[in-house]
This record gives sequence, structure tokens and C-alpha cells, in this order.
Amino acid sequence: MASSEWKEEGYPLATTATDNDNNSRNDSAGILPLPPSYNGRRYHSRGVLSKARSAFLSIRPMARYAIIFTLVALPLYWFYNDLADYLDLPPQPHFPPPPPRPWEAEGWNPPTHHGSHNNGQDGSNWPPPPPPPGKRPSAKETLWASRADEVKNAFLHAYSGYELHAFPADELLPLDKKSVNNFNGWGVTAVDSLDTMLMMGFEAQYNRGVQHVYQSDYAGDTGFILFFETSIRYFGGLLSAFAYTKDPQLLKKARELGDTLFLALNTTAGYPKFSVRPSDGVLGTYWGPNRVILAEMGTIQMEYKYLAHLTGDQVYYEKVEHIRKMMHAQIDPTTNLLASFWNYDTGMPAGRKFSIGALADSGYEYVLKQYLLTGKTEKKALEMYLALAQGIIENLLYISPERNLLFATDIDGPGKGEPSYVYEHLSCFLPGLFALGAHSLDLPPEEKQLHLWIADGLTQTCYISYADQASGLGPEEMQFVRTSTPWYPQYKIWKKTSAARLRGAVPPGVKLPKDLKAERLAPKRDYRNRRDAYLLRPETVESIFVMWRVTGDEVWRERGYEIFKAIERHTKTEYGFASVSGVDKEEPVKLNSMPSYFLAETLKYLWLLFRDNDNRYDLDRIVFNTEAHPLPIFTWRKDEIAQFKIPV
Repeated sequence: MASSEWKEEGYPLATTATDNDNNSRNDSAGILPLPPSYNGRRYHSRGVLSKARSAFLSIRPMARYAIIFTLVALPLYWFYNDLADYLDLPPQPHFPPPPPRPWEAEGWNPPTHHGSHNNGQDGSNWPPPPPPPGKRPSAKETLWASRADEVKNAFLHAYSGYELHAFPADELLPLDKKSVNNFNGWGVTAVDSLDTMLMMGFEAQYNRGVQHVYQSDYAGDTGFILFFETSIRYFGGLLSAFAYTKDPQLLKKARELGDTLFLALNTTAGYPKFSVRPSDGVLGTYWGPNRVILAEMGTIQMEYKYLAHLTGDQVYYEKVEHIRKMMHAQIDPTTNLLASFWNYDTGMPAGRKFSIGALADSGYEYVLKQYLLTGKTEKKALEMYLALAQGIIENLLYISPERNLLFATDIDGPGKGEPSYVYEHLSCFLPGLFALGAHSLDLPPEEKQLHLWIADGLTQTCYISYADQASGLGPEEMQFVRTSTPWYPQYKIWKKTSAARLRGAVPPGVKLPKDLKAERLAPKRDYRNRRDAYLLRPETVESIFVMWRVTGDEVWRERGYEIFKAIERHTKTEYGFASVSGVDKEEPVKLNSMPSYFLAETLKYLWLLFRDNDNRYDLDRIVFNTEAHPLPIFTWRKDEIAQFKIPV
């Protein structure tokens, strides 16, 4: 592509003329000729002043007074504000220009939404207009706005490197400015970043990315595509970009991709296989004979239910709701948990491994989020989430012996199973989920407080996993000591003590350790780094973002900024950002990888964490899919409830 096409804005430079060639310019060149008496410096006459006076006196008296008042008042207003700054007087409000509305592309007209019953509850009116301009921002607001701009600059650096050196391939190799096709070869970084670009106002980059989407052929691809990653990155990204822009071509491409992915559900139980070849529907396996993981089968309900709402096609709802019902019916009666492996022929769980980390994480996440996305109408999903939340609390939460760090692990084996004492970075999504549930659900006060405490304690540990390291970046996995004990029994004991009745009292595992810097250097942290790589993952900053939105506690923003500065310090390269290994070293080793989720999730959550007074992304308006693609909350209409047979 020619270099000129990469320019953000190109304005032709105006040519200047000398005094001798004034009249050589004419309106055929788009420039009006100058008056003959113009001498290059001054142009006036007494006649002009006389005519101006006559014109002014011909105006109606009230209009003249208004003009005089304006001419007098404006200088006084400016003088007063300058004086107010000097004397520290209460300033008059300054009205900055409103933030850009990137979804309002030139010439855009929203299509008619499916059905004509738009009562403001169908999600079609998202995003709302930006908040109106208010008073002059405080010093604190200005600080956080500057930090949000730092994140925007980081995104622009990362995406520019990808666009210049890797597009339209999937991802950038940030150490040698090469590319790799590791997710279908459809330009995953571009598609995954569409809504981030819209949110941050990068319209030129968005327009180039969306043109690539228009030209992509999803249904005719002759290679195998990964069901899970394609669903959350491409499918979710297209639906979110459509929700933002109402671009009918995006909805068309999202439906094309949704139909293509549906081929993977062609199994006896209706569960998806690992991969599918779109051109002929041949399915591929990975996890072993007849096996599918919980994350694959449980992380499609949000996207397909939203697509069903947009198109009116009930098959999208029916197939994914069938999977949810099967999961609900097979919750383990001993642990109240969902197994990590399932059989796609029998529909039954395969084995007794229970986890909220890799293989299972988003399968739990979507149980709550599909309930919130559909306007809290699907009560069976709520019932399912509350049962699973209690199962997690009673079986997967542990506390370390010395520092009282709360963490979530996995269990395997008969009965209650044996814990691994491993806390994965992927599992750091869980505190954000508990916080979102406590914020959004009508829970009894005691249960709501319990969920908030758990969210607080788990997020503290995720943050500590960063703060403990010499680089300030968190490890991929932490191996806790085997003397760690189940948390819930300790909580029940604490609740009966007199200390629990004191104002501000919190149970074990919730309070932040006193001196993090001293503990970082101590020989006993209660854990060791099992995998010491930081892969630019978003889960910790995701939960920090939700905790700030739910509690309003500024300490979460400060912790998020610490993490961002560590990312800038240790992962930035000339062409983008790179994963690193050796997080407990002053200088980690950079790896040749910049995953698309870094732009779609990590930087998006950090940017939102530092934003003030922007109601477009309230947790009561949108729900983020597991790849941080925001989808607008909607409520099933009566005709949809009847047509789809939705039990409400």
C-alpha cells in the first residue's frame, strides 16, 4: 500500500502569492480575486466605516443592545476567569468540546431494528450520546484523563506496528516486525480491535480494518478454524462493532460467521467440536476421543442470543440454550461445580476435574453474563449462577498460611477432589465476576457482602502477584504452599466471633498485607512462580476495572496504573509490545508475541479504568464478552419470548 494511504489526515498546503500576482489568481483555481486596492498589508476607506455605521443604526434597537451587550460581556467574562485564577476565586465553568462520537460515521443511517417495538430496552439505542460537558475538570480528573491518553498512545503504538508490518495477517511478531497466521488468517488483530478503535476514536484505523472485514470470506475458507477463539475474537468482535455502528454489512458478516461456526455443533449432544472446515463442514478434534471442554461449549451463549435478538432467527437461541440446559442438569451434586471435560456424544461430564482456570473459566463467566445481557429475564440462568457461585466458594477457594492470601484453585479426583494449589492468571477473571454479580443482582445483604469480600480478596491477590515481582508484572501461574487451607470454613468460624461484629471488620483473606515492598523481598511469599511469563493478559486489570466501577475506591485505579507502567517499561518494543518471561527479574526477556487480546482487552480495560464521567460503558448498560467486546443489554420482547419459548 502506498505510504500516502497510511496518513491519518492530509491537508493540501495553501500556496501564497506575492503583491505582484494578486490578480493572476481567480475563481477558476478556487480562489477569489483580491480587491484592486489591496496592498498586501491594509485595506480600508472612510466609505466603509460610514456604511458600517449606517448599517448598524438600521438594525432594530433591541438587536443593537444585544450586540453591544455581547461585545462588552465577553471581554469581562474572560477577564473575570483570568482574575479568578490569580485570586483563587470560584471560577466560572469552562465548557470543553464534547468527546468525539466515532460511531456516527458520515452518511450513516441506522437500519430498522428487527421488530418495530423499540421501547429503549432492546439494546438498539446503545451507545447513548457522550455525557454533556460539565464544569472545569479538577486536578484529579485531569490526571486520570492524561493517564487514559497514555493508554490510547500505547494502543496506537501497538496497532500501528501491526498495521504497518503484519496486516492483514493475524498477529504481529513484535521483535522482528514479521507476521504470523495463527487464528485462521483472517486478520484477528484487526477484527479483535474494531470496537477498541471505535471507543478510543481511531476512525482512520477502524475504516481500514472494517474494509478488510467486508472483503473476508468466512464461509468459503478451506482450512480448519478454531471454534472457541473464532467465537470470542471474531464473532464477538463483529457483533460489538455492529452494536456500536449499526452498520448492516457488519451484521451480515457476523451472521455469515455465526452460521459457519454452527457447523461445529453437528454432534450427537449438540456440543461443539474443537475445529471446523467451513468449505465442507468437516470437524476436527483435539482434546481426545469424544471430548469437548467446558469453555468451548459454554462460551457462545452471549453472542448467539444477541444474534437471535438482532435477526429474529430462533435457531441461534435454541441451540445454545440447549447446551446451557444440559450443563445445568449435569452440575455435580457433590461439589455444585461443572466438570472441565464433557463427552459430545453422550452429553455427560467426562472425569472429575473442576476448575475456573484454563479449560473452564468462561464457561462459568457466561452463565451470569447471559442472564444480565438478556435483561435478567432468563431466571434459570440466574438459578444456575447462584448454585455455581456457592460451589466455587465452598470448594475452590483457599487461603495461604503466612500472608492470608485468598486464591482459587482446581480440584481433581473422587468426592471433593484434591486441590492443586495452583492459581492461574486466567483465574483472575473470577473476582470481577463476583463483583459484577454483587453489583447487578438483587442478593440478600449478607450474600451480597460475602461475594464482595471474595471479589476484594481475590483481586488483592492478583494485584499482589504483580507487586511482588521485580518487574511489576504478574506470572502466568502461582504454585501456593500445600499448607494452604480451605477458606470457607475459616470464614464461617470468623463470622461467629466478636471481631466480626466490629464496624469495618473483614474476614481472613480480604485485608491487604501491610508492607508489600518488604514482603516482596522476604524468603516466604506463600507461593512460587510456577510459570514466570507475563503474556500481556487482561484478567487482573479486568477485575481491577470492575472493582473500581463497583466500589468507587480510587486505590484500584492506582494499582491499575502501576501495572500499566510496568507494561510500558518492560514489554514495549520498537514495533509494538511483547510478552515476557522471567517476571521476577529486573529485566525480563522479551518473547516474540503480541496477542490480539492485548489490544482487545488489556488496553481497553486500562483505558476504561482511567476514564471519568462516561456513562456509555456503565455496567448497567453493557456486558463484556470474555474477549472484552461490549454488547448492549436488551430485554426479550413478548413476541420473542413466545416464538423462542423462553421460560421467564
